[in-house]
Amino acid sequence: MIIEMKNLKSMNRIFSESQFCLVLLLALVLAITACFTLPDQFRLRALNSLPGKQYTSGTDTRDDSKRLIEPVEETKRSEDRQQTTSQEVKDIVHKYSSSKNDHHNAHKGTDNSHAAETKQEELQKPEEILENQPEFGPLTNNETSTKNVTQVAYVEGSTKNVYEQTLAKPICDNSNWRYEACDIIGDARTFGIFSTVFYVPPPETTNPAVQNWTFSAQSRRAVNAKNVTVKSLFSSLEAPPCSIRNNIPAIVFALGGLTGNIWHDFSDVLIPLFINSLAFDGEVQFLITDMHTWFMQKYGLVFKKLSRYEIINFDKDFEVRCYPRVMVGLKSHKDLGIDPERTPNRYNMIDFRMFIRDAFALPQSVGIPFKLNTDPNKKPRLMLILRSRNRRFMNGPEIVQAVQRLGFEVLPVEPTRDLNITEFSRVVDSCDVLMGAHGAALTNIMFLRTNALLIQVVPYGKMENDADNFYSRPATAMKLRHLEYSISAKETTLLEKYGWNNPVISDPDSIHRQGWRAGMQYYWLEQDIKLNLTRFAPILVRAQQLLRE
Repeated sequence: MIIEMKNLKSMNRIFSESQFCLVLLLALVLAITACFTLPDQFRLRALNSLPGKQYTSGTDTRDDSKRLIEPVEETKRSEDRQQTTSQEVKDIVHKYSSSKNDHHNAHKGTDNSHAAETKQEELQKPEEILENQPEFGPLTNNETSTKNVTQVAYVEGSTKNVYEQTLAKPICDNSNWRYEACDIIGDARTFGIFSTVFYVPPPETTNPAVQNWTFSAQSRRAVNAKNVTVKSLFSSLEAPPCSIRNNIPAIVFALGGLTGNIWHDFSDVLIPLFINSLAFDGEVQFLITDMHTWFMQKYGLVFKKLSRYEIINFDKDFEVRCYPRVMVGLKSHKDLGIDPERTPNRYNMIDFRMFIRDAFALPQSVGIPFKLNTDPNKKPRLMLILRSRNRRFMNGPEIVQAVQRLGFEVLPVEPTRDLNITEFSRVVDSCDVLMGAHGAALTNIMFLRTNALLIQVVPYGKMENDADNFYSRPATAMKLRHLEYSISAKETTLLEKYGWNNPVISDPDSIHRQGWRAGMQYYWLEQDIKLNLTRFAPILVRAQQLLRE
């Protein structure tokens, strides 16, 4: 009898435990069901009650009723894309949390000046974004074809009817041979330490076309500049939470590449940055990857003229910064040039030159110094650029004397990469003529006044096309005048080295057909110049005439 009572109690206990498990299982099912049936604010609470999962709205700047409600039905392809991207995002968020904790712990107790470098302050600016912000939008047909432009659909509610919706404009473009760029309008979040920018879909929508783009964030895609990744998320629930909110747009771009050569400084960075940011009238923040201190010091006045905000070192930024718009990469038009048809307000190279003059506090809208001087004995000033490594003038002192005899005041200079460009710009501004062999130092024509003159000595080897594209055309576009002098075979040191019968001298076209590296080796790197002053004299005479017109 006692044994039967014990068995009965055991059975009752097992039955009770089974009932408890059944109730617990039922509660779990109800919690999962609530994810799809309850209002959104309750849905998030239900999701967060599940073990091992923590969800955030990702759009907590809006009220709870605006948060995303995930669709019940999904296409298989969208589901797969969501799963892959969700895992990537979770990995980054996990790394972010641990990295940020490590970062703060490592610097606990350090001085305030260092803390100021590692903790960015929230920007204090007006509450709303200007309604007349420039709309860069998709590229025009004149700019490039759109066959390689990626489009992302924004779909209300269920993704079932995704193909019945109108596609939104492209946010990323890789169809231009010069550059790759993304323009994210809406909820954009930057994550500097992971070189990542997120596009977060609006509430009440999903983005089935989840994609990643990784590219060089400079205006010249072929150079070795640091990459940035743009991720379009499936929903706002996947987004890392904002640590700093901004109500201005941002531009993420790279230095590096070929910078350090003044021509590339301007052509690859400063002109494209002008094209992409001037229309914001200073209401834009720059996030720079591969940042170099020397570049920031040298061109700091230019950056301050384009943005009123702190410049962020993207590679060392532990914050998740949220913006209403982020442009990644720099759109560019041509070598050392601007196409007014492709700028928001038809900016051109005259505007850029005047902008540079303003940034370096040079006088605006004034004539060349020679014409402003009332002294009848005053001579026009000619700056003679002397190169130090290649394409050097082997008879520099004789050139100076010849130029002086023909009525010029001569200022010989040998620019170096570490020169103080602010001081040097004032010296260039004081000159009427800038003369030199084809090379990067001729980029200093940016600091000349309207109607000043460039004299470009073109090295041997059919280099007229490069001389024209890199300097003569930009000079004309900036309302400067120019003269070109192409040296003969007798004026190049290549003749002594290779002789008349070598194709380097007798057939430069055959050298160029071997590829740009061959032409670069012989005509750019190995060549120096001994100017025939008798042959060159008519150029100086013509220069005097142009300055007096």
